Amino acid sequence: MALDKEEMSERVIAIAEDLIEAGGAENLKARTIATQAGIAVGSIYNLFRDIDDLHRAVNMRLLGRLGEAGASAMAELQKAGVTDTRQRLLALARAYAGFVAAHPASWPALLAFNRRQLPHAEPDAYEARLSALLQIIARVLADGSFGLDETRLRIAARTLWSSVHGIVTSGYAANSAGRQADETWEQVELLVAVFIKGLERGGTFDHAGTAPS
Repeated sequence: MALDKEEMSERVIAIAEDLIEAGGAENLKARTIATQAGIAVGSIYNLFRDIDDLHRAVNMRLLGRLGEAGASAMAELQKAGVTDTRQRLLALARAYAGFVAAHPASWPALLAFNRRQLPHAEPDAYEARLSALLQIIARVLADGSFGLDETRLRIAARTLWSSVHGIVTSGYAANSAGRQADETWEQVELLVAVFIKGLERGGTFDHAGTAPS
């Protein structure tokens, strides 16, 4: 039975994700994808503008999966009646660390893809999915009653995300080289504790020279 365009697109995306996970972005070859999908090479370009467009579709799927992991972590804590900001932020960090470990090739490929893309003049679906991830963190911080306005919540969420991301991704590379994961998690715990303490004491943004816009 022939697949319709949407079904074939999903099949090609799944194959592309498997190829990236198996060998990185350089493993993403149109002929290989076509062979595995049982279609002509030209058919890929009827579905996607180019290989970058296909990689972007894979990345959208990954970002959606990461967002689901974060939302699931929050739902579990809510079900358990956990409202502590520190525990909730650590749960998000743990979800992210688990996601990075589960996608050892496709996640670094996504990050490399993002670095070489030109910024868009207008927000698109890809940027919206990235923003949705930050919104999960911002909502946790908003519930913490730190007295942050919307602008400062956005800055705080992006700062925390960037910091945890740096620790986790660099820690994963170190762990791959034989170092222990315990130290990476201790760094995350220290970061979250100090970050929250700074917000609780107030004046953090003033000390950093940041004024709300």
